[in-house]
Amino acid sequence: MNCATVKEWMPHYIEGLLSPEAELRIRLHIESCPDCAQWLEEAREMSALWNEMENGQESLDTLDFPDITADVMGQIEQLESGRRERAVRATMARRRTAPRTSWVHYGVAVGLTFLLLQLGVFKDMAYGITEINGHMSTSVSAWLNSDGTNK
Repeated sequence: MNCATVKEWMPHYIEGLLSPEAELRIRLHIESCPDCAQWLEEAREMSALWNEMENGQESLDTLDFPDITADVMGQIEQLESGRRERAVRATMARRRTAPRTSWVHYGVAVGLTFLLLQLGVFKDMAYGITEINGHMSTSVSAWLNSDGTNK
């Protein structure tokens, strides 16, 4: 039996839950291996501590725990006030994304669009788009016809 297997089954060995054959093999290994013997002693001590705690030799209700709520809340408030003091001041980029200033930007865009429409900047745009569309259609048709695939 190797050390890893013995350490894995050690809790069952301590509690006496193993078959007699498995218990014998573990006991023989522990007698021949000083590391596993040390491990067994530590495991027994831990088991004893755990049993003492489970038996409730000293109930948690009888212990006098200090009330640290006020101190913790004071520290949290101090950290929060420090964070507020170190807060980054609003920059121009941050102001642009603020909800109340975004309406101003939309208003300016609408005003400029209206002004450009009144000045006639967009008056020939529809003709230009139609002209580009016609050129595209002609060139695609010519390309397909010269390729011989779509006559």
